[in-house]
Amino acid sequence: MRTVARAAVVLGVVWSVMQTAPVAAQSPAPRQPPIPPISPMIYGPLPPATTLEGFRQPIGGMLTLGFDDLGEVDGVFVDVREMRDSRGNRARGLVVEVAGAQALREQSFVDADEIPGLLKAIDDLVAITANPTQFKSFEIRYMTRGEMGLTASSSRNRGIFYGVEVGRLTKARKAISAGEMHQLRTLFEAASQKLATLVADK
Repeated sequence: MRTVARAAVVLGVVWSVMQTAPVAAQSPAPRQPPIPPISPMIYGPLPPATTLEGFRQPIGGMLTLGFDDLGEVDGVFVDVREMRDSRGNRARGLVVEVAGAQALREQSFVDADEIPGLLKAIDDLVAITANPTQFKSFEIRYMTRGEMGLTASSSRNRGIFYGVEVGRLTKARKAISAGEMHQLRTLFEAASQKLATLVADK
């Protein structure tokens, strides 16, 4: 009798497990929290890097802009300018523009105090006649505060060639020859001479 009773108890336990197992198997999986959508990256304007770029018209005041279009060298445009407001503030320098994608022009501002360094950089770049490194290719780069860049570079299959780069958030580049680099220096020198002739209080 005890054996029969014990067997009945075991069968009862097995039957209970068999009845509850499908319920456990059919229970829904725990819900995962929804994945938030990826927000697009939005880039705002960069803070001004030069006095020219940061010059703003005062609220309730007047702003005067004077400029000379100095010319163009194979798609690189240069103008010299002065901005001043009715409160006596002023900024001087030059603007370099290069046509980028879809014929849109990108530009970099160069403050007047940077022009001597820019002229020296051109002299140093065009004076390079040989690879100054121990590698097959090289690039030498000069950059102003407003991210106007000049480069001299070379590869194994080419001689030394030059480039101009402008723009901060979006870049535009232009490859130029050594002769065109000299022409660009002439425009920068003309800008420096123009700024030197300006009367301070006019």
